[in-house]
Amino acid sequence: MKKIVSLCLAVILLVSVFSVPVSADYKAIQKPGEYVGRAQYTDIVTYINHYAIPSWIVNGYPMVAVEDLNKYGFDVLWDNANRTLRIFRNTSKTYPNPIPVYLPKDNQLGTTQFEVRASDVKVYINDYEYQIQGFSGLSGYTLMYVGDLTALGATMYYVSDNKAVNIWINGMSIAEYQRPTATKAPVYNIPVQTVNSGETVYYDYIDENMPDWARPTVTKLFNKGYIKGDAYGRLRLTEEDLRYFVINDRAGIYGN
Repeated sequence: MKKIVSLCLAVILLVSVFSVPVSADYKAIQKPGEYVGRAQYTDIVTYINHYAIPSWIVNGYPMVAVEDLNKYGFDVLWDNANRTLRIFRNTSKTYPNPIPVYLPKDNQLGTTQFEVRASDVKVYINDYEYQIQGFSGLSGYTLMYVGDLTALGATMYYVSDNKAVNIWINGMSIAEYQRPTATKAPVYNIPVQTVNSGETVYYDYIDENMPDWARPTVTKLFNKGYIKGDAYGRLRLTEEDLRYFVINDRAGIYGN
């Protein structure tokens, strides 16, 4: 009960500066498949220690993908047999591996990206300490309310002038504040050797982060429509995927 009360107080504090509620009601986990609303393009940017993280607005609630937290100072453990996700704060992750975030175009603001429903995936804080609401709708991801990060020791506030939801966690580096544009994502000064240690590396975009030897093949497959990004444009390709595609390309499987 103390944990629930302390979380509610943190949420009330945030609501006092945020125009909408931001957290789940722990007494009312929704049934899987229940319709929740529409994820809309927004110019409100969510940050963890000033590192931008992809987020969505659903019925006025800001949400993030649970799996993305792996890159922002947390560990996310998937149990396929029980279809559960557990979120832990990992203080050894001093530097994040931020995902490029872009603002939508002006004519996209307020329009729908995808429909959101309550997920059958159960999301827990730490070792099943308590359950938070998970949502489906974005292929390959489970969404959660941004406000539920307060259950992991985060503090939050909203800066209306910057249209920014700021999340703060102890033990991780703090970046210089940068706001993305529709064509430029923030670029952070992160020591290369600290990134991705012990994690699977995903290549979400055809950019300088993707190996030179893979870009021509991935570009070809993308242009032919053989591979597509998710609702946020992320490809989620591993190095194993890249090598598989390049070998096939060199064998002439994909044509000219």
